[in-house]
Amino acid sequence: METKMPAVLDIISDNIIKHGNPLALKGSETAAWAKGLDLPVRGELLFYTGGEYQLLPFIDSLVKTITHIDQGSKVFSMMMGVRNMLNKAGINAEKIYASVLAKDKERYNSVCFKAAKVLQGLGYEFCYAGNKELYSGALLYELGYSKDMKEYAQKVVEVVKKSGAKTIVCLSPHAAEVFKFVYPKMVEGFNLEVLTFVDLVWQRRAKLARIKFSGAVVIHDSCRLARELGIHQELRDILESVGVEVKETPRSREWTTCCGGPIKILFPELSHVIGARRVNELKESGSEHILTSCPYCLSALEGGRAKEDSAIIEDLIEFLYRGAEA
Repeated sequence: METKMPAVLDIISDNIIKHGNPLALKGSETAAWAKGLDLPVRGELLFYTGGEYQLLPFIDSLVKTITHIDQGSKVFSMMMGVRNMLNKAGINAEKIYASVLAKDKERYNSVCFKAAKVLQGLGYEFCYAGNKELYSGALLYELGYSKDMKEYAQKVVEVVKKSGAKTIVCLSPHAAEVFKFVYPKMVEGFNLEVLTFVDLVWQRRAKLARIKFSGAVVIHDSCRLARELGIHQELRDILESVGVEVKETPRSREWTTCCGGPIKILFPELSHVIGARRVNELKESGSEHILTSCPYCLSALEGGRAKEDSAIIEDLIEFLYRGAEA
């Protein structure tokens, strides 16, 4: 019996395979954040964004559409028919639609820039594939498109090889996980060292300037970062090194509670409920300043926060960059 995947998953998987990212953004769009940095395309350390922070505003706008339209309805069928006709003409409908509704594009794009500046401030030299960079394919693997993932991974590795890098540093724990545990099984000879932004900062945390910050923060540990990659104490060490107090919530580290991000595409309303519950759990620590280190967690927690909620939700990258610039 053949299992039919939800239409939105087919859209996303098709875009990854054909265009190198879930919403068919051009390489020039996902690499726009690096303009003016003059990063080399070759080097031993490869800075890898995978377009994940850059894609979030577009994914969120697509999810809003899914929330309000029944995927089994005639309206949705009609939209899919129009999409398919536009695709044949070389036009990506969901990208155009998502671009119109996407919010916070500047913020999410700037996270990559801020990560690069923080690492440069710590003395790291790295290269970047720029317009050629491809999404890691993590969603293909997570959603069960194993055959497509194996073929797609070969394309990603070709781009990585051209950099001459021996180590790849990932901003997203989803990318780090797939490169570290999945690629070696799918791509013969893939033996690059895989690190995260958190790893690099932690290694040179003694060089970080102390941050002028009153109050305390609470950490939302990303599932991928804490459980799969075993990175959680490092975040606390980094914040301690810059003089910031960290409050703890019972559900943290390996026992962290989900932010709702993983089900956002299929069950957006449930994702919102889970995100709201997690924001409340974190605030019970005594701090309303929430830090995380994952693009999807950042987006899901922001989506779960009530409009009148005074909580501040940031990526660790944003927090460290603001401290370095102060």
